[in-house]
Amino acid sequence: MKPIVSIEHLHKRFCKGSVCVANEISFTINEGEIFSVLGRSGSGKTTLLRMISGLENPDSGTICIGNTVVYDAKTNLPPNQREIAIVFQNYALLPHLNIAQNIAFGSKASSEEVLHVMQKTKIETLSSKYPHEISGGQQQRVALARAILDKPKILLLDEPLSNIDTELRTILRSELKEMIKLFGITALFITHDKEDAFYLSDRIAIMDGGDLLQIGTPKEIYNRPNSLYCANFLGKINILPQRFSQGFQKRYCRLDAIVLGKGFSHQARIQAIVFYGNFYEITLAFEEETLMAYSFDDSLSVGEMIGFEIDEKKVIAFD
Repeated sequence: MKPIVSIEHLHKRFCKGSVCVANEISFTINEGEIFSVLGRSGSGKTTLLRMISGLENPDSGTICIGNTVVYDAKTNLPPNQREIAIVFQNYALLPHLNIAQNIAFGSKASSEEVLHVMQKTKIETLSSKYPHEISGGQQQRVALARAILDKPKILLLDEPLSNIDTELRTILRSELKEMIKLFGITALFITHDKEDAFYLSDRIAIMDGGDLLQIGTPKEIYNRPNSLYCANFLGKINILPQRFSQGFQKRYCRLDAIVLGKGFSHQARIQAIVFYGNFYEITLAFEEETLMAYSFDDSLSVGEMIGFEIDEKKVIAFD
């Protein structure tokens, strides 16, 4: 696949060098790919987006967009020369302009091109309305239409779903992915929410403290995290008792690796049961350890003994 964005040894410090927000970061984003950077607040992910866009200057490193070096030791192109577009958290629509004017604002596109992108994003009937007169989902489509009007090389999305309630978020997430794939856009998505990252992404990069810890598909980083930090960040994990470990190496597993059943050889007492609607989360007391598992069995009760086995294919080990 053809790389659209190439980052090499990007470095950035704040507060006179005391805070590192980008520590020798290197990666590529391929054509047509949705690439997410996932991390907690302060991990450096938004600063990374701002450096790619030209809104923040790195201390060193190289940024290429398409076939153009937009930043290195000799070059620093301004944002309007980087062939990028940005969708912000609040969509940044101008309240005094109608929808058609918002989409065309700052663009050299013709009225026919504006109409075409509005038709493709299914908002052509909103052209004369104003931002406060349309829904959150429609506002997202307007922001996306404006961003893709000039056919950017890379679409940068800075947590556009972070301030939206859960029900609407699920709908907007689905629409966002549909629109990005419809137009064949290459996108960099910044988020602190692992569900958003898993749903939207072709690949995910996990950041913490300015370090890029792991890059992979959603399945790769969930099933085969390369560190205990990544494993814990992406979901609950069991530390397996010594009898299930090999030598001095600690072994871990996700909750779905603990398989419950009447005939299994290991016996544990059910300590707690939490109902999550379509499954139960079971806490088990095994010898002097605590394990957690998932179950769909609504006949289980606290205090009873139950057998379990561990799916070895899902066990993770770290040095």
